[in-house]
Amino acid sequence: MDFKKTWHSKGHGFKRVTPLRMVILYTLSSGIWILFSDRILSAIVTDRWLLLQLSIAKGWLYVAVMAVLLYFLFQWGYHSLQKSEKALQKDKEHLERFRLLAENVLDLIIFINPDGQIIDANEAAVKRYGYTREELTNMPLSNLRLPEDQLTVPYFLQKAPKGLQFELQHVCKDGSVFPIDISAQGATSNGKPIIVSIIRDITKRKNAEAAVWLEKERAQVTLKSIGDAVITTDVRANVEYLNPVAEALTGWSNSEAIGQPLEKVFHIVNEGTGKEVQNPIVRCLQEGCIVGLANHTVLINKTGSSIAIEDSAAPIRDRTETVLGGVLVFHDVSYKRNLMKELAHHAHHDALTGLPNRLNFNECLHQALARAKRKQGMLAVMFLDLDRFKLINDTMGHNLGDKLLKDIADRIRQTLREGDTIARQGGDEFLVLLPEIKDELEVKSVTERILRVFSQSLMLDGNEVYMSTSIGIALYPTDGSDLETLVKHADTAMYYAKEQGRNNYQFFTAGLNIQANDRLSTENSLRKALDRGEFILHYQPQVDIESGCIVGLEALIRWNSAEQGIIPPFSFIPIAEETGLIVPIGEWVLRTACAQNKTWQKQGYPHLRMAVNISARQFQEPKFIKLVADVLKETGLDPQWLELEITESIAMKNGDASVEMLNAFKNLGVRISIDDFGTGFSSLNYLMCMPIDTLKIDQSFIQDISLGENGEQVVAAIIQLAKNLHLKVIAEGVETKTQRTFLKDKQCDEMQGFLFSRAVTPEEVEKMFQKSSK
Repeated sequence: MDFKKTWHSKGHGFKRVTPLRMVILYTLSSGIWILFSDRILSAIVTDRWLLLQLSIAKGWLYVAVMAVLLYFLFQWGYHSLQKSEKALQKDKEHLERFRLLAENVLDLIIFINPDGQIIDANEAAVKRYGYTREELTNMPLSNLRLPEDQLTVPYFLQKAPKGLQFELQHVCKDGSVFPIDISAQGATSNGKPIIVSIIRDITKRKNAEAAVWLEKERAQVTLKSIGDAVITTDVRANVEYLNPVAEALTGWSNSEAIGQPLEKVFHIVNEGTGKEVQNPIVRCLQEGCIVGLANHTVLINKTGSSIAIEDSAAPIRDRTETVLGGVLVFHDVSYKRNLMKELAHHAHHDALTGLPNRLNFNECLHQALARAKRKQGMLAVMFLDLDRFKLINDTMGHNLGDKLLKDIADRIRQTLREGDTIARQGGDEFLVLLPEIKDELEVKSVTERILRVFSQSLMLDGNEVYMSTSIGIALYPTDGSDLETLVKHADTAMYYAKEQGRNNYQFFTAGLNIQANDRLSTENSLRKALDRGEFILHYQPQVDIESGCIVGLEALIRWNSAEQGIIPPFSFIPIAEETGLIVPIGEWVLRTACAQNKTWQKQGYPHLRMAVNISARQFQEPKFIKLVADVLKETGLDPQWLELEITESIAMKNGDASVEMLNAFKNLGVRISIDDFGTGFSSLNYLMCMPIDTLKIDQSFIQDISLGENGEQVVAAIIQLAKNLHLKVIAEGVETKTQRTFLKDKQCDEMQGFLFSRAVTPEEVEKMFQKSSK
């Protein structure tokens, strides 16, 4: 407290009385009296006696005057002392209140004199620095500073009286260092200037700032290193940040894009129509939820290039859940989308001829039937089979046979009208759809044009070849009202055309149902075959491409008919599927294959997986899972040595239900493989969700390997897809060393086919085991 200043502020304009001042005043007044009083009396009075009397009187007068003077001096000093004591008491009271306040605050407070000496500190400062109060209040301020901060002490002492605030680091007695925030201000104590320094320990704040910086740095590094593009915006959808991937895809640099509307930087349109697509960030900011990008969206970048993308947008919120902006994450799916298109194309088209396949043909026929029913019109279905095509394959080889198929497919396609559809049924069989026909004459006209195609020779490897075809025709609505009936009747009519000498066409008639009766006879014999024990299993080895070792066996059924001898599966399996006999036959196959595998294991042969084909009808049986579990238990076969093969179409038929079914099999411990992959249409979403172990590439694709670049690309794409999904790959129908070499180069895992072995009897399998063990 500045007492002098306080006194003047109350209007007292004199200096304090001190003993020295009183002595000086007394000496001056006494000296003046003695020096001048005697001289004045001597000059005035000449009479000595009178002079003596006056001198005595003068002495008493001096005593009286001095007494009065001393009285006023002492009174003046007394009052001055009283006022000083009152001011000092008041200053002490203020200082005590300030000390109490300083002792009860959490901040550190130290009092410093202008020379930089610490003169006092509160309890918080004593505890934090680790000194005793005596040590702390008798040391220079510089002792609390780091060596590199010593030069700042004079500056602090100079500026602090007027007020100063800054951050620094202080050193404790034990040498530990902590960050501080200093607020200093000048003051007075007992009339002397001092510096009051309020110090706040900001260790927690600095740690929090460091943690925030680290999180921000980690986020920055993550954003710069991830493979996805990231764009952040403010709440008005203006760009705030682009990571390097977003810069590369959009063509905008981060500095250019900041502050720009997102629609300008991230311009998206529909892949098919080219129309602008609503930006997901807009909806995200409006609704405050995560929003995905519409399918088939492409990004038009700064250079005008189109990039297929997938993305999602999410809101950025503060602690109060208020939306502050949005973040857009997207990535380039051009390769994936092109691959899906390619796979979809191959799923709907024949790899050899490029024609629609049976699946595609069925879709076209369904649509044509729906239109014909609405308009009460007609349509025709043709079934074409090349005559004696097997002879071409056997004599000239499969490569030239495939070339012949492509040439014939091209010629037939050129003869058809716009709107007609030709598809490859498989092998040397073709289907033709003629929608919206007027009458039979129109069908005959098209058919005769097709037959004329075959009247012209074809050149194969320098050889002139003549081919013919047999054509069966079924009409809607006279010969059937649904797809299956029409195709079946066209097939029946085609066989009748072959019976008529080939190279002709025949319309379906009721009399051709004789063949259907033959199928009925086959069905009856099939029903008895199971009871008679006429079914046998052959086993085709599955071989590791690298080592050439047998790693598995596929069980393949044969019908040893008492009347007809060995009947291949394709002759009776469709009838068994159609009639439902495939269920008991399939159970027999499963039980027999598992028992045989267990027997081989007991005999000391290698433990191999046994692959068993599962039909669509079996897969739909509600108790099929229990049947598999019961068979494994009864035969004692460890589930890991059983592999169930289902076709691609079966796997995809019921989507989620199929996934659930396959998961149940996986819970049993058996393996799952997709057979004939590539011949159907797979949803990659479902494929990724299914617990599949193996993809089996259909033999038609393997045959295409030697045809040229396209066939090889398809097989390579399927292998790569399987590798990306972490699946094992088996190639079916491997017949040549060229095919094996190509598959090995593309890292296909296993193969099966005539190159290694046909399907053989159990006895022949054992011979293979014995041979390999030598």
